[in-house]
Amino acid sequence: SSISELEQRLSRSGYGVGFKVLELLAYRSRETKRETRIMSILQFVSSAVWKSLFGKPADSLERSIDHADEYMIFDYNPITSNFVSVHQSSADAYISGIIAGVLEGAGFSARVSAHTVQVEEGEARNGFVGLPSRKDKAVFLVKFAEKVLVRDASLANR
Repeated sequence: SSISELEQRLSRSGYGVGFKVLELLAYRSRETKRETRIMSILQFVSSAVWKSLFGKPADSLERSIDHADEYMIFDYNPITSNFVSVHQSSADAYISGIIAGVLEGAGFSARVSAHTVQVEEGEARNGFVGLPSRKDKAVFLVKFAEKVLVRDASLANR
């Protein structure tokens, strides 16, 4: 369908941006340290990458309860879809591409997809001042490749 084509194109566009953002942030930090653990790279993405691109860290980072290879990054006001009224997750596919590019560039193969989820009653909403309050949030689902999980487990046993 045309929606899935749009999502694929946006994700591919974001992928290249992700590689460049990783390069830029590595150059700016001038650190020779490279992230080797899954949680470390995800914290880097949800804090440093998010701040660099969107001026604030992601709202939340969580590990899936049901699947050990899945993690979720939450953003209550993703700038890519803030003014889109239909198919918001399609516009957020661009950010999922950025995440995938950063992870791949850092040596963490993963599939990343964007989803729109209803905000639950009483759930805190952090966002930019002046932007409309949304009834939903973007969830970026990161599913790591098996080889990444094996490597992470072997590093944990050291």
